[in-house]
Amino acid sequence: MAELILDPNIRVWVFLPIVVITFLVGIVRHYISILLTSQKRVELQQVRDSQALIRSRNLRENGMYLPKQSFLMRRHFFNDEKEGYFKKEKRHTPAQNPMTDPSMMTEMLKGNLTNVVPTIMIGGWINWMFSGFVTTKVRFLFCY
Repeated sequence: MAELILDPNIRVWVFLPIVVITFLVGIVRHYISILLTSQKRVELQQVRDSQALIRSRNLRENGMYLPKQSFLMRRHFFNDEKEGYFKKEKRHTPAQNPMTDPSMMTEMLKGNLTNVVPTIMIGGWINWMFSGFVTTKVRFLFCY
């Protein structure tokens, strides 16, 4: 089998520019995606619930360092049968389908466009710039 000899000019004038351009386009793509993302609205009740869950987890994990009366008081605040924070009202948050929310669909479209358009542009540039270069040689073996 014949060895493939790679011309050093191909490395310098083909592979190195492709790597540099791909890296620079990746950096530009990152900053464009940051510019295109919109701020997500968070409801106050969701923030309160998540903070309460964090506080209760901290109490559970670090309750041994508190005095017994303080631990029981805090546990009573979270888990009392009638007045506990987690027992007061049942919050049902329906799982949102991203296909029904137009803002979610817009965000997905922006993400896809920031990936697809630069890829097509790099592919077109490579095809235009390096047409005519032979980088590999493939042998076809016919078996009878």
